[in-house]
Amino acid sequence: MEAGKKEVVVKFMGFLREVAGPEITVPIKDNSKIADVLQDVHKRLEPLMEKELLTKVLRNSRLVLNGVYAPDETEINPGDVLTIISPAAGG
Repeated sequence: MEAGKKEVVVKFMGFLREVAGPEITVPIKDNSKIADVLQDVHKRLEPLMEKELLTKVLRNSRLVLNGVYAPDETEINPGDVLTIISPAAGG
């Protein structure tokens, strides 16, 4: 991430990592929330997987902001790291 840019790193774990790779960088605006970043992630991943499945996976994923579990209404700042841990599947 370049100095002065308003960006966050989004890391993927589990199923999403297999689909999208280990991480992406997402631009943010002032007063952005995790939910705003998730909308951007959804748009970027739509070409890689079926839309309804993607929505379900993101809705049921755990969100970790800078190492701490956080709800999607949490404010996010430049330089933060958001990790999305997709739900486990199988049995």
